[in-house]
Amino acid sequence: MGSDKSNKVLIVVLFVFIQLAKPGDAKLSEKLARNNTESEGTREEKFLSLFSIVRFPNVVCTATNSYNGTCLTSAECTANGGTASGTCASGFGVCCVVTIQTCGSSTSLNNTYWQNSGFSSAYTTAGQCSLFVSRASSDVDQLRLEFLTFTLAQPDSATLSTTGQCITDSFTVSGSANIVPAICGSNANQHMYVNIGPGTSTVTLSIITSGTTTSRYWNIRVIQIPQNTDYTAPDNCLQWFTEAAGTLVSFNYQYAAAPIVQHLAYQDYTMCIRTNQGFCGVKYALCTPTASYPYGISTIAAGTVATGTVMDSSCAYDWLQIPCVTDQANSIVTSVGAMVGCASKLCGILGFTVTTDSTTATTSLYSYRRPFEVRFYTDSKEFLVTAAEAENYGFCLTYTQQPCLSTVTNG
Repeated sequence: MGSDKSNKVLIVVLFVFIQLAKPGDAKLSEKLARNNTESEGTREEKFLSLFSIVRFPNVVCTATNSYNGTCLTSAECTANGGTASGTCASGFGVCCVVTIQTCGSSTSLNNTYWQNSGFSSAYTTAGQCSLFVSRASSDVDQLRLEFLTFTLAQPDSATLSTTGQCITDSFTVSGSANIVPAICGSNANQHMYVNIGPGTSTVTLSIITSGTTTSRYWNIRVIQIPQNTDYTAPDNCLQWFTEAAGTLVSFNYQYAAAPIVQHLAYQDYTMCIRTNQGFCGVKYALCTPTASYPYGISTIAAGTVATGTVMDSSCAYDWLQIPCVTDQANSIVTSVGAMVGCASKLCGILGFTVTTDSTTATTSLYSYRRPFEVRFYTDSKEFLVTAAEAENYGFCLTYTQQPCLSTVTNG
């Protein structure tokens, strides 16, 4: 049996050499004679190298450590600084996971995990730590940043002129075609979309820290998104939600009464919801409304802190902007508090009632304007400069897309 197997291998080897011989070459017998003088190991190596031409798609795969990796050959994974974690492509490839913990590193591989040095231990070094990201292929025009773990120093709350600003620590993006605000604080499970302009070769992600007593942690998944896919975000959207229902949360919102300053200064970005088939509107509601831990966005309420929602011209400092939002389902012309019609800007303690400051009811709000978008704007200061600047918790809203009805007018 063993002799038959050896003969079969020899026949295959002879066939390959005959097929590779060119008309102008020296005699085939001389080539075979020279090859017979090679070691058995060398002949086997050349024979097996015939299989190195196997190709397979470099698709996303799930690694044995539950991270998302890229299906590559073992050699490609090593060349990209990755770690093989399981197999893919029917065993021809490895699920390659790239984790980078060295400041100043570069990557062009999809599904790169950027972590602080020594993750999951704390990072206390002061300075700037950057990751340079270039396209994995020419058709990539967006990055999706997923903040799996993200804890930096809280925004300033001691100096009136800079309260709410990311003074001690900040996360920034440079080289993007869209405006990406600086953020800090606690932002696990948040995400951002970064547009890559046609003339841009590299996008730089940076964590800037000052001080060595703060415990910081970050683990950011960097996903590369090709053009014109069903998960490509519109150009004006920093956040993009594709499900029929979900949650919108301001950066650094912590579901608690402390710290007093939570939502960040200098924010101006849009959260977009993909319109799913058969839906014409969106219902917005508070995540877990309580009187003790309010949802607050600064107002110009004179002398007192508003406990109800105020709107439009009363929102001069910070606001949520939802196109033509009302308190009535399935209608775009209704009364919102004392106002007939619909509102655009909302601020104050988001009880979603607008009649008096003492009202704490939690009515849902609706918008039937497409595209479905929520813009969040804050100014340069977020502290007790006036009573109006005391409501700085931020927001957590659930959204639920509403089915199209014949009585609904889509403005």
